[in-house]
Amino acid sequence: MSMMQAEVINAGAIDGRAYMNKSDMQNLGADDFDVIVFINEYEDWGAAQVVSSGECAAGYIMVDGSVLDSANVSEGDTVTVKKKEAIGGVTNVQIGVEPMAGQATEEVVIWVADHVDDLARLLMKRPIYKNLEIDWRDAECDHLKLRIQKTQPELFSEDVAIIDPTGREVTFEIVPAVDMTFNAILMIDVSGSMQKEDMRVKNADGAVEGLRRGLKETPQLKDFIITMEEGAMVSRIKAAALATLLYLSLKIGRGWGENVQVITFADEVEPLRVSDVDGNISTVIKCTGESKDIGLETIANYIIEKCQEGSGLTYMSGALKTATELATAFPPNPKTGEPSPVMFVLLSDGMPNKGDPGQGIPVNPIPAIKKFLSGQPGWVLYIVGLGEADIQLMQKMAELGRGEVLKATDFGDLWKWYDTLAQRFAIAVKTTPSTFVAEEEEGYS
Repeated sequence: MSMMQAEVINAGAIDGRAYMNKSDMQNLGADDFDVIVFINEYEDWGAAQVVSSGECAAGYIMVDGSVLDSANVSEGDTVTVKKKEAIGGVTNVQIGVEPMAGQATEEVVIWVADHVDDLARLLMKRPIYKNLEIDWRDAECDHLKLRIQKTQPELFSEDVAIIDPTGREVTFEIVPAVDMTFNAILMIDVSGSMQKEDMRVKNADGAVEGLRRGLKETPQLKDFIITMEEGAMVSRIKAAALATLLYLSLKIGRGWGENVQVITFADEVEPLRVSDVDGNISTVIKCTGESKDIGLETIANYIIEKCQEGSGLTYMSGALKTATELATAFPPNPKTGEPSPVMFVLLSDGMPNKGDPGQGIPVNPIPAIKKFLSGQPGWVLYIVGLGEADIQLMQKMAELGRGEVLKATDFGDLWKWYDTLAQRFAIAVKTTPSTFVAEEEEGYS
């Protein structure tokens, strides 16, 4: 197959297509309106119909700006260009929708389904391929991201297809971008070290606006936000509270059917317990349907209250053990009858210094993760490190839990990390969990 190297030029809005010099196209064996793919050094790639143009010098490729954006390729990149035979006959396309401006997922999915003609115009003249992502920045309901998730017939790896989105030959199925209901357990460190005021509020304006969009602004939340002024020095526990509230806003408030449990820990481990509609006490807080606002408000007010205090040692191993025990309390997925995946999120300054020898629980959280969490299908551990967090320890913990760790020094970075967390979680839960044969430590069972 013929291929060539070319330098990318952002051509702006040119109907999703690419321009090349006629001689370069001849060398590739490409005719006008054939599909070419372009791949950068990081193996990011995109596809477009190519048209010859005298305005494009040899050795260059001019590409529609939105196509470059979707491919994560920038002007000035050197890319490998090759012709690609497009597949026809696609009759069904499943498109995942992800809100990017704090909108509720359910509302956005319904909006896109009601505006299929606008969606078709966006896709017109663009080759599609699996996992193609398109930013729809000027949608009437605000910024969206679209993802090609499934097609009929199925597209594999580097397959590309040509469809007629404006005709009646293609049926669109509109779903949340991550077609997965998951549950979440939040573990928040409220030990004495978390009272240290060494966290500077940085790039928090977007995060605060995200809170206002995703959570009901109660008097408690309003008072809390006032204290998080840009540049202010706040305690680690307040930073943890802001990080947790941001998670609730972005990943639960915009989500699609999550249940949540919250644990705070210092000397002791304390799960949040609430009364359900029947008066039963439970640790499971429903953040779905009509219960969503009430559930989110309950958690937010509890977290704001807990961030006003903080004392004692850091019983992290106990928190992890309790979290894995509570994970079995989530109700089964109403559609499948099976347990939904569980996202564990730990927020701490990462200085565990308490165990429980009587219960065989060591200070070191690594054995607890190996014993209780590693190897469990559908369970993934993410960690937000605050203050002087031991990142080496946290990285090992996250590795054993198939997750990731972020050192939270910038709330703008935290927001971006949360923003794509659900997609990375969806990938993680599909990997085969490793099993760890932990050596039996004295008194640990």
